[in-house]
Amino acid sequence: MPRLSKEFKQAVQGIPVEELQKLLMQFASKNSEIYDLINLKYVSGNDAEDEIFEEIKEKVEDEICFIGERGIVQKNLAKAISKAVGHINYFSKVTKNKEREAELLVCLLDEVFENYTEELGTCWTVFDSKVAITTNRLYNHITKKLHEDYLIEFTEPMNRFLSILHANSNHLNYVYGMPKTMN
Repeated sequence: MPRLSKEFKQAVQGIPVEELQKLLMQFASKNSEIYDLINLKYVSGNDAEDEIFEEIKEKVEDEICFIGERGIVQKNLAKAISKAVGHINYFSKVTKNKEREAELLVCLLDEVFENYTEELGTCWTVFDSKVAITTNRLYNHITKKLHEDYLIEFTEPMNRFLSILHANSNHLNYVYGMPKTMN
């Protein structure tokens, strides 16, 4: 991302409002992030956030449910998790809503642990690693970025994820070093 110089800032401040509006509309029509930011701040507010949340949640579920049929399942799942995390990162970047980011991570991990637990612990550790990293991200997010009142809401699914992960993938140092439960 370029650093904005004083000259650049002064030049932007000198642009007439009509020209700025045209530029903004042009950029918003080509960039979904700019569109969503403007929609959140100035157009729809919370309704836009709800809409983006549902859209991202659907994308996350679709990534995990419709993995590629060709090749090794664990590798396809690892790629799907990476894509789903990319969608969650986009949501987090646009909305800055930490609670809903945690909800999306729980949604992702729910799909993985409900449908693909038997794929953990195989020789394809890329899947185990992706699941462990995502679980650890959720753990850190809950314990460090959310208000402690949210611990109650996320403790049960987090403990379930940790116990499944430790039961199936404890051979990985990363998993071995993770807590067994949330306290």
